[in-house]
Amino acid sequence: MDIELRKKYFKELNKEKKELLNKKTGLLDKKYSKEINCPLCNAHSEKHAQLFIKEGYTFVRCEECEMIFCNPQVKSQLLGELYGHSKANDIWVDIQESKKEQPWKKQYFESNLDLFNKYRNKNQRKLLDIGCSSGYFLEITNNYCNNIEAEGTELSSKAYSIAVDKGLVVHKCFLSELKKKSKYDMFTLFGVLEHLPKPFEIFNDIKLVANKNALVQAIVPNSYSLYHMFLQSNSVSFDGRNHLLYFSKNTLKKMFELNGFEILNIDTVLTGIDNIKKQMQWINPYDDINTDKYLNSTLINDFINEEYILKNDLGLRLRIIGRLKN
Repeated sequence: MDIELRKKYFKELNKEKKELLNKKTGLLDKKYSKEINCPLCNAHSEKHAQLFIKEGYTFVRCEECEMIFCNPQVKSQLLGELYGHSKANDIWVDIQESKKEQPWKKQYFESNLDLFNKYRNKNQRKLLDIGCSSGYFLEITNNYCNNIEAEGTELSSKAYSIAVDKGLVVHKCFLSELKKKSKYDMFTLFGVLEHLPKPFEIFNDIKLVANKNALVQAIVPNSYSLYHMFLQSNSVSFDGRNHLLYFSKNTLKKMFELNGFEILNIDTVLTGIDNIKKQMQWINPYDDINTDKYLNSTLINDFINEEYILKNDLGLRLRIIGRLKN
């Protein structure tokens, strides 16, 4: 990973987050935010148990359905403006293009395409990557699967320009604006659902441009990964502005089922094991240090290893693939 570029990103993100805080309370300012019901089951705020407050942003868990989310949340209109004009988000595009980042992502993206190939039929060829950033997944798809026609959507001006310059087919618009143009057999939502204040809307939009029995694959941070159970609020995943929703296997599965999908696969990917080890040794998990000096070797060999983490669905990210019921 590109440690230095990621540090630069989080420094800028924290700066932008502070601009939305009330100077007196230190909390997200009411003029930039709104209270919400549970985005999964619609339970009211009396059913929301506060987990913690981090840098002015409040994280709660719904006692009805176990969904974790920010409440109050940054207003949707403001979020739309930020995604199009945010220095932090522009730096995130640079991370996607970093030569230090792409090698591990290549294998990661190829494994996700293998999962599609396991479940799609030979006539399912058209894929839409929603929120495709600068298009690295589209590049991998074009090189790895010559029988898939891949396109993307992206709102960031910087990311869109880079993707188009690569010769990729990318639409700078919301998914709902495609409904009269094309139909697709497969959709990817990689690192998208956790950003959406109203996640049901994206599924409704998908249905408008989906062919029969379309497949949707999504990847989101895993709230109950070993990584998050060790780091808890120290995890950079809990940022409050960009990441609004935090899924478990149960809530992600329920989200898909409520929107009319048959679950074909749900598992976890990636482990964050190096960060876990640093946290266990009282070392900043995001420092560029790699040591097992203070760890019990038996514990590491028998428990804190990648095989154990993935076998027990404790991976850093949840991955799901569902088939639309028609």
